[in-house]
Amino acid sequence: MKIKIFFITLLILLMFSHLAAEIDIQAYVDKTKIGTQDILKLTIEVSGNKAGSVPQPELPEIKNFVNRGVSTSSSSSYSIINGKMESQVTKSYIFRLQPQKAGNFIIPPISIQYKGKNHTTQPIKINVIQGSTEPAPPTSSRHQRREKPSASSSQKLSDNLFLKTIVNKRSVYKNEPLIVKYKLYSRYNISNLSFGEEPDFQGFWKDDIFIPKQVNFDRENYQGQLFSTMLMRSTALIPNEAGDLEIPSQELVVDIRTEPRSFFDFGSSKRYTIRSKSVKIKVKELPIQNRPVNFSNAVGQFQLDSDISSNVLKVGDSFTYTLKISGTGNLNQIDVPKLPDINNLRFLDPEISTSINNNKISGTKTIKYLVIAQEKGQFQLPAIKFTFFDTKSKSYRTLQTEIYDLSVAEGESNFIQSSAAQSIVQQEGTDISFIITKTELQNRTILVEKFLYWFIWFLFISTIPIVKIYAKEKNKLAANTDYLRQKKAKRILKKYLKQASRKAAATDPEFYTAVQNGLSNYLADKLAIARGSSTEELFQKLKENLSDENTYTELQKIFVKCDQARFMPGGFSKNDIRQDFEKIKNLLSKLSRIKGGKK
Repeated sequence: MKIKIFFITLLILLMFSHLAAEIDIQAYVDKTKIGTQDILKLTIEVSGNKAGSVPQPELPEIKNFVNRGVSTSSSSSYSIINGKMESQVTKSYIFRLQPQKAGNFIIPPISIQYKGKNHTTQPIKINVIQGSTEPAPPTSSRHQRREKPSASSSQKLSDNLFLKTIVNKRSVYKNEPLIVKYKLYSRYNISNLSFGEEPDFQGFWKDDIFIPKQVNFDRENYQGQLFSTMLMRSTALIPNEAGDLEIPSQELVVDIRTEPRSFFDFGSSKRYTIRSKSVKIKVKELPIQNRPVNFSNAVGQFQLDSDISSNVLKVGDSFTYTLKISGTGNLNQIDVPKLPDINNLRFLDPEISTSINNNKISGTKTIKYLVIAQEKGQFQLPAIKFTFFDTKSKSYRTLQTEIYDLSVAEGESNFIQSSAAQSIVQQEGTDISFIITKTELQNRTILVEKFLYWFIWFLFISTIPIVKIYAKEKNKLAANTDYLRQKKAKRILKKYLKQASRKAAATDPEFYTAVQNGLSNYLADKLAIARGSSTEELFQKLKENLSDENTYTELQKIFVKCDQARFMPGGFSKNDIRQDFEKIKNLLSKLSRIKGGKK
């Protein structure tokens, strides 16, 4: 037993010693395009709790470059995790390389051997041109004049600050979901971020997956250079038409803080507007050949499950028949599978619910039917077919449910088949009833002459218009979902503003999030447009239905502030929040002038 404990302890110690020996190594340069007169700084960074004991890396022979020397720097950080203090050491070796001629070259991978393990960096591509890429020194103040930024300075900014459009697929089928990400890369000190004009995703159904609430940068080695990166937006798109579609560019407003030049200079910030590049997507039509008749317009990868609540019941009893379609694809756009005609079973309209996961392209659609048994006997619920286009096999697939056997016993009342031509008559008593022999007549008061009789008629007649108005309103609500949303819009706005009121009382910046959600949902419902529509779509529709230009302008300012607050935690004072809350309360009465969408 002691030997067993000894070996287990030794194994744990070896495991921890192995983890402790883990280090990370990466190589990056200060720029990937330089001149023959410039110096290239190649940094090899070793990090880990044992980085201090790692020997200095040796550069291999790098063709067309001369090593002009190396300098080192190191830093340490400490953290406490589960009551245990852990250290992180980062050691940087900065090599100064002089290019010998112009051309496209590669910094080869650099290896470090540590405790029997080989750690290797990634190769880096370098473009060397004649002359120098460094900007010329500024002229004296008497020679300075206002000029437009040169192409070289613009290029230098775009090399160090850009927004990249990243898509997971460049070729898809119609109704096949794809994900687009807008990622910011920066080598500057950024003080503020905000979205510019909302892009128009024409030809796509759009559903945002992620939009950050505050600035949070990570470090990333991109093409041999170290950048601060931040995911600005992630969106799920479903193309609703075929052809060459374009994922639009995203506009971003960035404030860059400059470093102070002297002790008395506190630095300043300059605002830039950058845009990502648009991306072309090829959207293919679904194949017509071999397309099944019962195709449900589902595109993706799915599975089908079914269940019944009971298969033994009586005439007049009901049971629930449940279908579940789960997987990845256009769940919101698929058609419900059609049920076959089944004698002696009555299917009521289904209850349909869709649960979408956080990635917005996977989840489960649940269809529940309430079924009533109408005649005793042994019946069979046949298999239900569900056909979708499988994007993996690039073909149509048909799934089907189980076949269920039903046993229906006699209930309290018998079911009369609709095909029966005669009525069933039940005879009670004898063929001839007794003849009345009593000849005395009773003197009864005629009901027409009583006041109560006429009063009841008056009440009945007076309630007819009220019942008609109520029925008309109820039918209108049931038939027109837009009208129903307009009726409930004020209640939804009141809910969000109650939340905003609590945030404002606590001077919590989340006040702006509650205000934006409440106003967006209220305007969408009031104007009878889809929830989740862009701010641009909301205000375009609002302009058509709101005659008061001042209210329109004030609403725009509120939305801009709410958008800015998402990226400026602490950027608004308590006084700002209180003033904005008062402005919004004054706006509420003016919002009632909105005419609303079509009813």
